[in-house]
Amino acid sequence: QQQKGEGKGSKGKGSGKGGSGGKKQCQFSIGIEEEPCFRVCRRILGPQGQHMKDIAQSTGAKLRIRGAGSKFLEGPEQKESTDPLQLCVSAPDAAALQRAEERVCTLLKEIYAQYKDFQMSEGKAPTELRIDVHHGPRPGSF
Repeated sequence: QQQKGEGKGSKGKGSGKGGSGGKKQCQFSIGIEEEPCFRVCRRILGPQGQHMKDIAQSTGAKLRIRGAGSKFLEGPEQKESTDPLQLCVSAPDAAALQRAEERVCTLLKEIYAQYKDFQMSEGKAPTELRIDVHHGPRPGSF
């Protein structure tokens, strides 16, 4: 009998071959709140979702924006989470996850530079943003 926290995703974390390790996953905390002028979600998605499509097609990963401002409805109540905005990435194996992470990091660095310029154009002191990624299942997701 499985104990809490011993579901499918907790096995096979090593780099063994042929194991049933399940998907590999991580979450990027965006660090920018969604708002109507900068529209960070739209910048992450890209025109017609092209940024996400390109990363998914080139790496085999699945990507999803969730949290406050994402418009992603979840759970039985189908409500947007009040968690801070994040980009969740899952991939079939560690190599695919690493490739997706590299692509997401590049994209976020570009968006962070755009946000700094945006803040300065608004007369605000720029926020220091850095890549913040959590590996493994999202806390509270199991």
